[in-house]
Amino acid sequence: MTIKHTSHARYEIWYHFAWATKYRKKVFRDERTRTSIKQLFRKIASQYDMAIGTIEVLSDHVHLTLSAPPKIAPARAAQILKSVSTKALFRYYPWLKQYYWGGELWVRGYFVRTAGPGLTKEAIDKYIEEQAEEM
Repeated sequence: MTIKHTSHARYEIWYHFAWATKYRKKVFRDERTRTSIKQLFRKIASQYDMAIGTIEVLSDHVHLTLSAPPKIAPARAAQILKSVSTKALFRYYPWLKQYYWGGELWVRGYFVRTAGPGLTKEAIDKYIEEQAEEM
């Protein structure tokens, strides 16, 4: 990976995020839908100067690695990805409203950890890629 920069900082920060669909409903069973959701997350991330490395969308949860500038806290990054994707997914897939009539697609919480000396980004990427094999 390359070191990125802003006007006042140079950084290489990678996070591993995971979160589930509300009620752990398995709503993303179709491969085409999962592929379009991956593209959606990448588009959202790029609009906020973030970058997604590896991403797996499973039927009831998402795993991804994300690089974000230091000015974006991990909590804010998760908030951006979850809220913007929810609005877009309800617009693209109106059938989701039959499962989520309250307007919330993702659970409130999320998992996050950073890549570092004890746990490399490559190890996290390998773990995420292995998640798809469990389906």
